[in-house]
Amino acid sequence: MERRVMITNHQMLALVVISTIGASSLYAPAALAHYAERNAWYLLLVGGAIGLFNMFVFVWLDRLFPGKNMITISVSLLGRWIGSLVAALIIFYFIDVSTWTLREFSQFFIIALDPTTPQVWYMIACAIMCSYAVYHGLEVFARVSEIIFIVILFTFLGIYLLLVNQYHPEYLLPILENGFIQPLKGLMVAVSWYGDLMFISMILKHVRKTEQTSYYAVGAVGLIACILLFSVLACTLIFGWRTTSTFTYPSISLIQNIRIFTNIERFDAVLIAVWVMSSFVKITVYFWSALQGITDLLRIQHPRMFIVPLAIGFVICSKYKVWGLIELAAIYDKQAWYFVSFQLFIPTLLLAVALLKLKVFKSG
Repeated sequence: MERRVMITNHQMLALVVISTIGASSLYAPAALAHYAERNAWYLLLVGGAIGLFNMFVFVWLDRLFPGKNMITISVSLLGRWIGSLVAALIIFYFIDVSTWTLREFSQFFIIALDPTTPQVWYMIACAIMCSYAVYHGLEVFARVSEIIFIVILFTFLGIYLLLVNQYHPEYLLPILENGFIQPLKGLMVAVSWYGDLMFISMILKHVRKTEQTSYYAVGAVGLIACILLFSVLACTLIFGWRTTSTFTYPSISLIQNIRIFTNIERFDAVLIAVWVMSSFVKITVYFWSALQGITDLLRIQHPRMFIVPLAIGFVICSKYKVWGLIELAAIYDKQAWYFVSFQLFIPTLLLAVALLKLKVFKSG
């Protein structure tokens, strides 16, 4: 009998936080400042509330269908044909997110480090690392994520503390001068970032359940909100919202302001290292989710044989997705509804169908 794959609550929390704050910590300050100006923090908090609801949906589905993931839940709820179609769409989304993140990974290296190296080599290197992690399984890269989580957490806290003497609180004034509704124009974008936790629908069945599991899930969303909030506030308090909205990577520009003992600088390399680690975890966990989804939908006995073909497909799709960073950012901004449809709307619909069936069953 095959040993069941299990991870702890701490590992679940680490995977969720790392995968969500990676790209978001780089893009969030500029994107939210564009929509909400100096009130970007407010937009982020409202998005966090919806992100919390999103997490509740996945936890609730896990309680209604213990031992099942989003793929098997879809088939169980909607029947073999419709359920399989929905499951196939979800698997496609997992693959799509992996390729978008892989393209981000390579694009970032081209801009921040070495533009002379062909982009495809960065993609191949990342795909090989993630394939190796997926080959060894969820338990292995979940343990690695615990170490990465500690590094990332202390890195972000250290950065914002070192910048305290450069903050200008007056840049946040006046607060919500146009009311509570006007800053929410970019809410879909903020919600899509929190929705990066969708892969939890595939790993919850592997979490060693305790009375605190739900609190860890909620705590993960809270940590994500806090880290992103610090990022947005720090950029606004130092640059002001107008300047922040013009940067490609505001957080990188933010760190370049750090000086210690007048001659220790270039802390942006630290953030680059942190971002690389978080991108690795995000691609790996979505890669694993796609592989697990294919395995459950097609009832494959030896899923590892699909790792290499999937990795090759990721590299090819990532290379030809967009022509550059501007188009990539525009997709995230203008097409946020696409990501939210899979992250929030489809799971919520599945939960509604499950509750309706449960009610009908009880009344009948």
